[in-house]
Amino acid sequence: MKGLSCCLLLLSALPSAAAFVGSPRSTHNVRTAAAARAPPKSYPTVDIKAAAAASKSTTAIYMSSTSSSIAVVAKSAVTAVFAQLRRHAKLLLVLLTASLLFAKRSNPQTLLWPGTQTDKDCDAPLPAGGYGCPFIGINLFDGNKDYGPFVTSWQLGQKYGKIFKTYFAGFPIVNVSGKDNIKALLKNEFKGEGRGIGTKLIGGEHNLGDLFGDKAVLYENDAGKHGRLRKLAGDAMTPVAIAEALPSFQDLANQQVDRVLKADTIQMEEVFNDFTLDVAWKQILGLDLNEEDIPEFRKMVQIWVKCIMDPMLLVPFRIPGLMKWTKVGRARTYIVSKIEEKLDKLERDGPDSSTLSKLYFATDDEGNKLTREEVIHNAMILIFAGSETSSSTLTCASLLLGLHPNVWRKIKAEQDELVAELGEEFTRETLDKSVYLDSVIKETLRVKPIEFGEMRLVENTVEVDGKQIPKNWFALFNVKQTHWNDPSTFKEDGSHMDVREGFQPERWLDETTKPSEWMPFGEGGRRCIGERLGMAEMKVFLGMMARKLDRYDLVNVHGDDDIVWKPDTVMARPADGTEIRATAADTSHAVEYQI
Repeated sequence: MKGLSCCLLLLSALPSAAAFVGSPRSTHNVRTAAAARAPPKSYPTVDIKAAAAASKSTTAIYMSSTSSSIAVVAKSAVTAVFAQLRRHAKLLLVLLTASLLFAKRSNPQTLLWPGTQTDKDCDAPLPAGGYGCPFIGINLFDGNKDYGPFVTSWQLGQKYGKIFKTYFAGFPIVNVSGKDNIKALLKNEFKGEGRGIGTKLIGGEHNLGDLFGDKAVLYENDAGKHGRLRKLAGDAMTPVAIAEALPSFQDLANQQVDRVLKADTIQMEEVFNDFTLDVAWKQILGLDLNEEDIPEFRKMVQIWVKCIMDPMLLVPFRIPGLMKWTKVGRARTYIVSKIEEKLDKLERDGPDSSTLSKLYFATDDEGNKLTREEVIHNAMILIFAGSETSSSTLTCASLLLGLHPNVWRKIKAEQDELVAELGEEFTRETLDKSVYLDSVIKETLRVKPIEFGEMRLVENTVEVDGKQIPKNWFALFNVKQTHWNDPSTFKEDGSHMDVREGFQPERWLDETTKPSEWMPFGEGGRRCIGERLGMAEMKVFLGMMARKLDRYDLVNVHGDDDIVWKPDTVMARPADGTEIRATAADTSHAVEYQI
């Protein structure tokens, strides 16, 4: 009856994620097996005794099981899932009771957590971890104001180490971190259907596949087809292609920086959201939007990005009327209609300088092109990555530069020198010589990366670091945990990942201090094809900002104030949106540049 009491407790009053999973970071230090270290101020402390007292049986079940990890698909959605389950407590009670009646005849684990069978032909054990509440699992996506999104996943990583198992909404998952472990996992890709691992949208191709696009290079599992897609899509992301987009980036950045200077105070999150969405419609898609159409485009993309994490989209059947009757469906239909209109124009008038044009007209050695559907789906991926991830990174960068004015001054000095040497236009040479600015963006992505990489469906049992990941489980590589445990930067007190103590762009300028495990854009054959585009747009904006602003002050953070984070975002974002007050630069003289 332990499983039953666990769920009744959960449904009667949803506890915090720490209590739910038994406070996964309180008793074990990953690297030393000693007592857990005290975290820096930026990270939360969880009371294991209080959590255990709240639900002794929950902790007992959790600690006797194992844990895994999930993809970046649900998140704010998860809270809604658990709220719905609580409303149907009676039905769940009946299901649990029926399951327990059969527990003596069968393996109770697979009854209570379907799909968690191990591979009996594999000698390696499952990773450590736990499954949480029967049928439901563990709310990995819980966030809080001290850490930000995915705090539960971070806590599990602190407790169980680089590989752990867990369970979420019917899906058994193994979290994998550490560069060597991730490479060992990814070497099993492209071995053919039913062998190795393959990228798969959690919940299948229905709904999420319809909304996100399952014909993109990210989701092709046939080696030959993937190679063809990557080559053709990659032709739109060459250094030459990115250089052609720089004038557009500079124009859009200049408009937004002027907006910053005109305001008394302004939330940089809003500025960066608008900038990256404008890059999406103007450069990626090459649309010719009227002034009144721009807010509508921004709104529709933001709806699509947010609602794509709705838990209802995980159901294993196609939702009737998804595209016509739901907000996210209508938003996606709007975006696709704009892409279709542009493709028709390209067909009539020929190529232009947009990224979409390069996707549409790219050919391989045999003269083959991407299909229209493949062009649309890959364009959607670029919109998602170019808006959500770039905007989040820039928002965090503006916070970090506000906390570290000495770093800001070095960026300004570098840009002053480059303007004197190369002129005011951002060119490929300008970006190549923005060495310190490059290190600032890389360091931001080290400290505040996306938490997870892509999800992989294990089609045939694989072994990683002496642990099995059974067939039909999901494997997920954890970017944040990989950065945390990087031996080149690791400190026992966790200060190497703290926004005040850990942010050190200079570490990238010396081979002896350079991080050795850095993977914000993924790893292997599916590494983000939009990496160059994302880095370029971020460099141009911060470079333009450094040229036109003398300084800026954080409005809501003073001295040693704790940073408050939004708990329900895809990537870390400050709760106040990094509100600043800016002062215009005096461009009559340059600043001496020394690092």
